[in-house]
Amino acid sequence: AITFTNFSISGWSTYQGLANIGKIAGEKPDLMILAFGMNDASGRMPAAKFAGNIRGLMAATKQQQPQAEFILVASMLGNREWSYAAPELYPAYRDALAGLCGDGVALADLTTMWVELLKHKKFADLTGNNVNHPSDFGHRIYAQVVLGLLIEKFGK
Repeated sequence: AITFTNFSISGWSTYQGLANIGKIAGEKPDLMILAFGMNDASGRMPAAKFAGNIRGLMAATKQQQPQAEFILVASMLGNREWSYAAPELYPAYRDALAGLCGDGVALADLTTMWVELLKHKKFADLTGNNVNHPSDFGHRIYAQVVLGLLIEKFGK
């Protein structure tokens, strides 16, 4: 049986995630999807600090559930015309998350996917608010990238 619990809170950054990790890790998840970045970037958090906070979230979870595995989601891009967007941070965050990957930790790279999609689509085509939230199409892209990590590959 699979139990899904969503602890997401609109506007949270990794700071709030760390402040509340006890409750979340107390659920002893087998798999935790950590999808932070947009709000951290809006606050201009340096990539090294962002990665440190993610590392802290994983460590606190491992204390409660040593077998826990993680999917780290590298965020979509915020609209460059948005005053809170930090276009330079999204790839830096992606690279920092990639540095945390290894046994039991995988990267869902939405950042690279978004960059590629924006070569063919307008920003408004991917977002519901033309700023920082994916539309239904954008959510499908998120789901496909995450689910692609969970599907066993058969053959070459």
